[in-house]
Amino acid sequence: MFSGRAFRTWTHVVAGACGIAALFLGVMVMAEEVIGDRARVTRAALVMSAAAFLGYIGVAWLIRRDEAHP
Repeated sequence: MFSGRAFRTWTHVVAGACGIAALFLGVMVMAEEVIGDRARVTRAALVMSAAAFLGYIGVAWLIRRDEAHP
């Protein structure tokens, strides 16, 4: 289903994970602006961002492992 081309080097994997984590952090901060008093980085935003980062790393590891053992 997924092509492993984007996950060939760990540099690309970490860069992608950082990008996804930054997007999640941005969405959480914007949601805090709409729901809360002002835009601020909360513990929930940091946890969601870290979860997105670790999830991306985990999926990349699984895809790289699957391609290494056809």
